[in-house]
Amino acid sequence: MNGSDAQPRAVSEATATRLLHIAAILARERITPAWDFIMSSLGSAVLLIAQFAFLRGLDPSSDTLRYLALARTAFAFSGGQHLERFLIDGYMSGSLMMDVITPINPLAFIVARSFSGMLASAAATLPGVLMGALLLGGMPRMSWPGAALYAISLIFVWLASTGIALISSAIGVALKQGEAAVQLRVFITQLASGALIPVYLYPEWVQRAIRALPFVHLADTSVAIARGGSVSSMYPQIIWSAALLGIGIALWRRRLARLDVYGG
Repeated sequence: MNGSDAQPRAVSEATATRLLHIAAILARERITPAWDFIMSSLGSAVLLIAQFAFLRGLDPSSDTLRYLALARTAFAFSGGQHLERFLIDGYMSGSLMMDVITPINPLAFIVARSFSGMLASAAATLPGVLMGALLLGGMPRMSWPGAALYAISLIFVWLASTGIALISSAIGVALKQGEAAVQLRVFITQLASGALIPVYLYPEWVQRAIRALPFVHLADTSVAIARGGSVSSMYPQIIWSAALLGIGIALWRRRLARLDVYGG
């Protein structure tokens, strides 16, 4: 390796390290009001255990419960609403300008914010999922290849969710309906991803409609991969993740350009 190759690599490594550091700081901002975080996590755990208990009563075999444990875990790695609220509130209040002009790359800072939201969401949700699955006998059964593919699929869950959050927040800003956009997006994605109700419990025609939408790749696709899918099962998830992220970035490039114009 010559010196000309080593310098760009050193710069990219330093940038990646800095972004991870920023993401860790932002995640701690979500978690550091310790009492609020603990109460929020306990509330989430109680709701999840109640939901799991209800499903356990409907399906004594616990297959539905195992599905939902995997689906809720996958959905926890989205954390899109943290990014949406940051973008919408920051854009409307004007504070977004101060946030994005500090880093070298504003979009990289937004991705770091998304990553921190994912960490906070996972930290708040996973203990409840684990407790519910353990208490009610619904621990997922996975082979090692299935577990590895499932873990990889969670990366694309986060990327797809980031793209959806960028798109929905851009729509919320344009319509000046920030919280309504967030709540509508959360409701639709939970319902259509399988994180709230397993997709296979819907009528056939609803399943066909849901599987044509990108939201199914936030949970149901990852469950299918964990329960015996192959690498090819991940291709639609990868394609949708790239498409959603590309559209979201394009929308916010335009928004940030307007911020630069208005900000001078």
